[in-house]
Amino acid sequence: MSKNLILSNIKEALSHREEFLDKGNFRDIIKREQDDILQEYIRLQKSNMADVIISSKEKLFEDMQKLLLQIKPQKVLYANDLPCDMNKFDGFEKMPYCNTIETNREKMFDVDVSIVNARCGIANLGIMGLVSSVDSPRLTSLIAPHCIMLLDSTKIVWNLFEGIKFLKSLNTDLATNLLFIAGPSRTADIELKTVFGVHGPQKVSVILY
Repeated sequence: MSKNLILSNIKEALSHREEFLDKGNFRDIIKREQDDILQEYIRLQKSNMADVIISSKEKLFEDMQKLLLQIKPQKVLYANDLPCDMNKFDGFEKMPYCNTIETNREKMFDVDVSIVNARCGIANLGIMGLVSSVDSPRLTSLIAPHCIMLLDSTKIVWNLFEGIKFLKSLNTDLATNLLFIAGPSRTADIELKTVFGVHGPQKVSVILY
């Protein structure tokens, strides 16, 4: 097949591309125990070993402060797209994720807690969807023993198909990393025993606001 014919076929196929965008065939076959999307999300998120704290937009600062007082961290790493002003908190060293890991490598090892903003929740799996970006680098949710994830309760969808569509709709260009996090990092690769915190945080707290 000649080069010109191949290019011609590609050009022809691209002219029909719009006809097939966002027309995926999906049927949600996972049975629900709760018809209320928020309650189903909370039930399954707890099943995934994450602590869930019910808050609100008005009480978010107060509930974050209560949790941080319980944890008593020395150093907190946080993403730059949080729905609250981290400057209002005190009692620990605040470390916004503004520089590359190469610049802050030594400081990263001392981080006790990290805080990230989840973009959506998936109710029938009990997981959170995040988007890796300059304001919220991937390492933010991995580096600390305890990760706090903030989730807007109006951004919960029923299934993974809807979750991916939602995350893709946030930007014109698809992000390099779409992340789905269920809870604490765990593996059973080591002598077939479940171990927490090998590839990520040992503990995850979700604050629903």
